[in-house]
Amino acid sequence: MNNNETKTICLALMKADSEADIISLLTDSGYWKDESAWRLYGDNDNNFSIIGAQQSSPDAALVEKFVNSIDHRLINECLVRGMNPEGPEAPQSIREAVANFFEDNPKPDSNAGRVASWLDKKRTEVARGITLAATGFTPKVGRPCLTISDCGEGQTPDMVPFTLMSLMTGKGNKVRIPFVQGKFNMGSTGVLQFCGRNNLQLIVTRRNPALVADGSSSDRQWSFTVVRREDHGGRSTQFTYLAPLESRTKTRKGEVLRFNADTMPIFPVGRDAYRKEAEWGTLIKVYEYAAASGIYSNTHILRKDGLLGRLNLLLPDPALPVRLHECRPEFRGHEGSFENTLTGLAVRLEDDRGENLENGFPTSCPISVEGQSMVATIYGFKKGKADTYRKNEGIIFVVNGQTHGYLEKVFFTRKSVGRLNYIADSILVMMDCTHIAGRMREDLFKNSRDRLSRHDIRFAVEDKLEEMLKQHQGLHDLKERRRNEEIQSRLEDEKPLEEVLRTLLQRAPTLAALFLKGPRATNPFKTADVRGKEKEFHGKQHPTFFKFKGKDYGKELCRECHINQRCRVVFETDAINDYFSRNTDPGEFALYILSGTHRVPVSDYVGPNLHNGVATLTVQLPINCEVGDGLQFEAVVNDPTLLDPFTNRFSIDVKEAAETQQPGTKGVRKPPSDETGDDREGASGITLPKPIPVYEGDWDKYDPPFDRHTALRIKIDEEPQAENGGQTHDVYDFFINMDNLFFKTELKSAGDEIDLVSARWKYALILVGLAMLHDEAKKTKVREEGRKEEENGQTIEARVEHFTRALAPVLLPMIDSLGALEIEALSAVASGEAT
Repeated sequence: MNNNETKTICLALMKADSEADIISLLTDSGYWKDESAWRLYGDNDNNFSIIGAQQSSPDAALVEKFVNSIDHRLINECLVRGMNPEGPEAPQSIREAVANFFEDNPKPDSNAGRVASWLDKKRTEVARGITLAATGFTPKVGRPCLTISDCGEGQTPDMVPFTLMSLMTGKGNKVRIPFVQGKFNMGSTGVLQFCGRNNLQLIVTRRNPALVADGSSSDRQWSFTVVRREDHGGRSTQFTYLAPLESRTKTRKGEVLRFNADTMPIFPVGRDAYRKEAEWGTLIKVYEYAAASGIYSNTHILRKDGLLGRLNLLLPDPALPVRLHECRPEFRGHEGSFENTLTGLAVRLEDDRGENLENGFPTSCPISVEGQSMVATIYGFKKGKADTYRKNEGIIFVVNGQTHGYLEKVFFTRKSVGRLNYIADSILVMMDCTHIAGRMREDLFKNSRDRLSRHDIRFAVEDKLEEMLKQHQGLHDLKERRRNEEIQSRLEDEKPLEEVLRTLLQRAPTLAALFLKGPRATNPFKTADVRGKEKEFHGKQHPTFFKFKGKDYGKELCRECHINQRCRVVFETDAINDYFSRNTDPGEFALYILSGTHRVPVSDYVGPNLHNGVATLTVQLPINCEVGDGLQFEAVVNDPTLLDPFTNRFSIDVKEAAETQQPGTKGVRKPPSDETGDDREGASGITLPKPIPVYEGDWDKYDPPFDRHTALRIKIDEEPQAENGGQTHDVYDFFINMDNLFFKTELKSAGDEIDLVSARWKYALILVGLAMLHDEAKKTKVREEGRKEEENGQTIEARVEHFTRALAPVLLPMIDSLGALEIEALSAVASGEAT
């Protein structure tokens, strides 16, 4: 096969958009059925054990391609400047590399090396060096093909087996390069399992000529290969790649195809996927690529439910932007609707803050776990806005701009978090873990970088997150406001229903035993007068004070703390809410325990948790402290614009252990008394519900909206219980769909009994819901079991809604039919005599 024929095959493979076309091309060329022409991926006959253990979803796997492209662009810029990427003269971080190579800033400040600080024109210009083009099938026909191209350093034909086609070892290992993200040399192989039936992938590459020594003619050639998955009937399959050159003499060690060409059209222009010529770089095409069911679809990649939104979440703060092109001709629209720049979630939220975020957000909070520092950024979305940016994610863990794992939003409904049920769909927390040590990173995340481990460190981090969210006044104010909006106007209208329910419970001892008896809170919300007195906070970019609340700066604070509890310290400041997490000139917090003249960093704390001028710090007492100890601490806030930091000293006197609640709960709890009466708290009881009718005109006001099949939805909240030492207990708001399809069908034949049928509908749903809540309350769950349930996404609220949705068609007919049966008829049915 001559040079032109080889190039022609390469171009045909690039432009083919189905597995069938690829197989046909390779069959006609004599390669598909020639086993000797295919080399084992990584030269490992058990390579599926590595490739099959990569990312568990197609979106996370695809992100690895972009991470590699970004790495290769940075490496190329380093090499063309004559630097050794592993040497001391090379940048020592990703941000430093971006500042050096794309901003010409050898001494970057806190704002350097961040896409967020670039103008749109610069973002687009740089993004054209890494592109994704969608071609092939639309969802109605099949799966699309995705082509990722970059102008990185590229590879020579002889380097391909040891770089792009290597696994675990080889010259492709970047572990000693400090300014790249990829470390494990998996070759971003996670995508392969999501490519069609034969798992086909095309790679085309050429080394940057400026990096090739004179006289090395073969090193200046373009090369290409196709990866496929082979099934030989053994216990596992194998991945191989096309390497037919010299394969007759080198068994399973052939070389990849290559050809001479000054340029190749590996980049898209507009809707033409292969138009812009390049002198070097790498193109990778995945054929018939899967979508992540329920997360994003294979529709137009720039639409709300398309690929772009998902990539923004998984690359929330990429080192370099990426340009996405929708090239499938079936999609229609104006010219500007077919390409856009991937800049990441953090940039999008910063650019669109006023349109999407509640006032006062984002806020920030430093966290230290076992001496490793992280910073949380908390986003509170306006109602209905969060789904534009994420699906089921609640807390995402980010390293160097890439999401490495997440906790689902059901995390916010935990009692230990403060029952943020009313705003769980409106919160997103971004945990920046970039600066944690390598060992902790390995323990916290799986090597696939798409999920959290089950290591103890993960649960230690969760514990700190619970504390942070529990103490975040802004979130609890938002929760209160949302709950107020949903139910306050309807509570008074439903007083008669509540009284009837209370009477029903008094007549039925079995039902009455399910509940906490006590007066219902008459108004769970702040009054209008109180809300009106709350002033809007206007923070400063750089604080002029940071001191203990209610004390002059420099005054020491003295606190007492039980040895089995955490100590809370409250500061006041005029810093803006995202002071500790913003991209530009963020503040830095450090906490030390004083021992003589020495300062020892405190390893476990949460905060300062900033919100509207108040900053809460929660300190875990040292594990080796004893009752009677007096501990001295120093809290330091460094601001890049100030010569001297804000320094605040406080002391903690360690007291004897406080009486605690049952395992897994927090705070002091008084045991129930032996006396009977309405105010006594039962061991497994729950409070009377707050029934709230919902009509069709209001369906869309709920998130998610009600529909004609929804029957009952509950939401759990907390209310203070003053008679129990200021502790809280769960309360349940019951939202009953009064325009349910099956309920309205029954009403049509109700005649004069409309009120009776309506009452049956309400009471039956409430009792079903209460029974399920009671069953949940009886379960003794250790913490790990609770987490397992949450990860499966099955909260009690979701189970109640799904069950009552299924029960709705038969609920009223069942009540009516059973109520009409007489003893004689029941006996006849039981004995089989009825006809």
